[in-house]
Amino acid sequence: SVRLPILEEAQFTDINKGMWEFWGMESDKLKEEGVTARDPSRDVKRYNVAIDFGTSSTVVAIDNNGKYELLRIGVKDFYEAVKPSHYENPTILEFVNYPNMIQAWQEKAYRPEMNWDDVRCSHEAQNNFRENQGDPTRVSSILPKMKQWALRESNDLRLKLIDQINRHEFELPLLSPSNPVKGSKMTVSAQDPFDPIELYAWFLGMTINWRARGLFVKYYMTFPVDYPKAVKDNILASFRRGLHRSMPESLMSQDVFHQQFALKELASEPAAYAASALKTFNIAPTAEGVAYSVFDFGGGTTDFDYGYYRTATTEEEDLDGTESVLEHVSAQGDKFLGGENLLEHLAFAVFNHNIDICRKERIPFTCPLDASPLAGTELLLDKTQSAQTNMIMLMARLRPLWETGSNDNKELLSIKLLTRSGTLTDKECELIIPTEQLHQLLHHKIESGIHKFLTGMKAAFTPNMPKQIHILLAGNSSRSQWMKAFFDQEKASEAFTTLANGVFGDNAPNFIIHAPLEADPNQPFRPTAKTGVALGLLELTTGSIKLVHRSGKQDSESAFNHFVGRIRQGKFQVGLHRGQAYQQWHELSPINSEGVVYLYHTQSPNAINNDMEKGDPELTQLRIDFAGNTTGQRAFIRATKPNEIEICSAESLQAIAEGKGEYLQSIVLG
Repeated sequence: SVRLPILEEAQFTDINKGMWEFWGMESDKLKEEGVTARDPSRDVKRYNVAIDFGTSSTVVAIDNNGKYELLRIGVKDFYEAVKPSHYENPTILEFVNYPNMIQAWQEKAYRPEMNWDDVRCSHEAQNNFRENQGDPTRVSSILPKMKQWALRESNDLRLKLIDQINRHEFELPLLSPSNPVKGSKMTVSAQDPFDPIELYAWFLGMTINWRARGLFVKYYMTFPVDYPKAVKDNILASFRRGLHRSMPESLMSQDVFHQQFALKELASEPAAYAASALKTFNIAPTAEGVAYSVFDFGGGTTDFDYGYYRTATTEEEDLDGTESVLEHVSAQGDKFLGGENLLEHLAFAVFNHNIDICRKERIPFTCPLDASPLAGTELLLDKTQSAQTNMIMLMARLRPLWETGSNDNKELLSIKLLTRSGTLTDKECELIIPTEQLHQLLHHKIESGIHKFLTGMKAAFTPNMPKQIHILLAGNSSRSQWMKAFFDQEKASEAFTTLANGVFGDNAPNFIIHAPLEADPNQPFRPTAKTGVALGLLELTTGSIKLVHRSGKQDSESAFNHFVGRIRQGKFQVGLHRGQAYQQWHELSPINSEGVVYLYHTQSPNAINNDMEKGDPELTQLRIDFAGNTTGQRAFIRATKPNEIEICSAESLQAIAEGKGEYLQSIVLG
């Protein structure tokens, strides 16, 4: 079911081995069958497991008696010699026969009798996809980006997939929290909504809790800096269910599991990477704190993290044995800068460059959220299965250009695409690849991301700007040649220096840039730019290094994640800043004579300087209508959740404090 090594006969009969599944069976029955039962509680391990659930790939790290190890998930042959890339397990599912899969999944709660030829995950699923990247049948059966799917709201289009064998179409429901009940066995039925994250977590759990390894009950996860609490809770619930279901049912009747099993969020992804990278680079903490910043350039988004690495105070060490502290100051990010998002922009640019062919053949495609569509392409831009499949297929063909910078000097790309009617074109389309234009696009996108990183850094460390800041480059996308145009291992490049001087002026600190941690074939468990997050998370579980927040105790809810304001003199003026405290009112703007205000919001750190232009693709405009008489009143806003605000009208902040605010509305910021 999960491509683990086939059981040897001794597992069933040897008195030192035996099967968990037979535990509880009567001794006469065991003798009659000639098999040996094994008490699963003997194999419960209290070592920690760290899971970095990523957009493109997931890393699983295990503390095995003080030694950190990484796991391979869904490789075709577990006897194959280990490669560092094996530990970056693609976050992907491939649905071959959905009816067979869902029947087995819903028949048995614990260790259901799944068939790998009905549903596959991780490495083999990705290999099958990439080897058939021009096959729409294969593309439509693949579910990548599960982590981003979890962010979908009720008003978003539901995601539909089609399996390979039956061409069975099924729709994924929205993710919702449903945790296992402590002390009780899970039950499943045909009425249960299908949760792909639960299934993916089950695949992970089956490999973690392998017979030759034992049964693990202590799990920790990381999340991006800006994920709302509700989304994190949903994902954690899915993982709890999936990990639960990877356990032998015979363990569920024993208190040792229910008393010990736990899955918790412990740190953000960039903070966990800092815990690993600072140690690997031999950067020692100091009493005053070593300033650091993390540029975590992943597949879906880029996270920025800023803080100090210091020695623990006497009180901290006496309290819980802490030796060193990561003191978190601030976090920012660029939700549009990620390897897969950049690939989407490349594909979008190629379609636009070949718009005449698209019009002639009626070829639809999608538009990235932060892109501006060309005039006259309205009928070609769509959110249908055909449009999404076309984008995925073209992205797959352009992947070498993003990852290596080369497209083998090909000026033309031949590919069959889907038309608006859902059928393949009669012949292959010859698409022109504007290589130089695509290179410039990548350079511009990354330059913009680095500018946001530096802008967020200045805001984080002001007014006490350190003289020296370590920059830790994380995420596989940080290895790209486009990043090397700005960073090198020893010092900042001319391009980076120009950007830094533009942000900091003459007061720029000394930057010490640390290249992404590279894999070492001779040390497969050494932290890399990707595996460093999971390995750093394990470091944080030990208690010797601790993550604290300078502002005090961190609430379980993420910080407010937007800049909200209005347009004044053609520029975006922030009224409510990212990270602002919840439930505190701030003035937005006057209300016009029609009882309307135009509210703008963005997640871009560029908003900090109040100089974003009206019409910037990263600015979203919302028209807010007040139903009654607002003469003499102004609009006020406050943050209530990471992606939600409330707005009301009043004469002043004092009037609101006196309960005289009117026309209260709640707004979700997409």
